[in-house]
Amino acid sequence: MKSTILFLFIALLFTSCASPRPWTKQEKIAAGFFLLAHSANAFTTSRINNNNSRERFDFILDEHPSDKEVIIYFSVTGGLALGLAHYFPKLRTPLLYGYGSVNAFFALHDHITYK
Repeated sequence: MKSTILFLFIALLFTSCASPRPWTKQEKIAAGFFLLAHSANAFTTSRINNNNSRERFDFILDEHPSDKEVIIYFSVTGGLALGLAHYFPKLRTPLLYGYGSVNAFFALHDHITYK
């Protein structure tokens, strides 16, 4: 498992050489927003699972995923979103702002609902 993750990480580093076109400043801001919102969603999901015994509806993760499952899920989905944005330049800004907004909504919802 560790060797697979290491291979994927190294492969991702080398893909930067094959970019269709460089990222603009606006696209980098969108990527920063996405990463911030995605990280906040991961943090609130992990915090809920560690501090609440209440069940939480999540159709992708179990009702009480482990921290390892949360980390793997958010790492993979974040990497896939950035990879798609990297290879499809026309989708960069809408994809990153859209997916980032969804993550921000769920992070805020989790924070308010499961205090």
